[in-house]
Amino acid sequence: MGKNILMDFLICVLLLFNILQICASQVDKKSADYNEPLDDSAMNGMDIADQDMSTNNNVSMCVRRQNTLMHEIQTASPKQFPFVVALMSQRNEYVCAGSIVANGIILTSGHCTQLASYALVNTTSDKKDEATIQLHVIKTENFPTYTGPDAAKNVGILFTEKHNNTIASKIRLSNVTDGKNLNEMEAIGFGLNTEVGQPKTLQVIGVEQRSTSGDVLLGFFDCIETKVPTCFKDLGGPVIFDSELIGVVTKGQNECTKEMTTSYAINKHIVDVLPIYTFKAWLDDQILKNQEQVKEPLEIYPSKPIFREAVHVMTSSGNGFKISLSLFIIQILYKLLLIY
Repeated sequence: MGKNILMDFLICVLLLFNILQICASQVDKKSADYNEPLDDSAMNGMDIADQDMSTNNNVSMCVRRQNTLMHEIQTASPKQFPFVVALMSQRNEYVCAGSIVANGIILTSGHCTQLASYALVNTTSDKKDEATIQLHVIKTENFPTYTGPDAAKNVGILFTEKHNNTIASKIRLSNVTDGKNLNEMEAIGFGLNTEVGQPKTLQVIGVEQRSTSGDVLLGFFDCIETKVPTCFKDLGGPVIFDSELIGVVTKGQNECTKEMTTSYAINKHIVDVLPIYTFKAWLDDQILKNQEQVKEPLEIYPSKPIFREAVHVMTSSGNGFKISLSLFIIQILYKLLLIY
């Protein structure tokens, strides 16, 4: 009688083990799907103009006649630009965009430093929540000749507490010495075409540098056929070329370009860029004076922060789970055999 009970019990245990194995494999599959890395094409800035988008009727392309860089405003994906920050006021209101250029140092436009209280790091939104990481502003420094928004060198830096390399990356400073070869650039900011009072998301737009005004590079929007309202309503954000920081946005154009068709093209001055070579010596000096030795140097864009994940009991193959369950069953069987 006792042996029959034991056999029935063993059969039930084995059935339970098989069911749990199936469940574990399904959980592993879903976990693997969820943690699958993004395709490189989704993380590397702008899409090219000849991409086939005919399957999505809601997407309108900004077509270029000659160049491949799209000029239409694109929404940035999470962690695409891990050096960009949203500067916020004490009242938790968005002020400007900025760029991490060293651990604890954020570069932005000069008049953005006056209102910034803290920075939201590696975010695609201007909204503060429990998941966002904040760096509080300790002090600010503007370029020595800065006198206001109309100053020739409208640039400044914010000093924050240091952070480890799991939070954000820094952008490499370009060593270009003039703007002659800076034709196609990418300007990045929050809510470039967003109306007042609406949530601001991180966006990027391709611009073409065609002329200068003193030290300032004038960026133009050159496009055919788009239904996306296009204007640049942000300041202080980075302008990058070849994955390096080549300037800071000091002025945008608030008047949005509406829907366009293939019947005509548009070429519009959309943004002013203060090139980095006009203030790089000052910035390098500030970084050198204020940068303390850190154990974990920041990754340099386009590398991503080193995200450390907690060790999971269940591995990708489920072996850890199966071994633990097998040991548990063996222990039960051993105790039952001792009883009987």
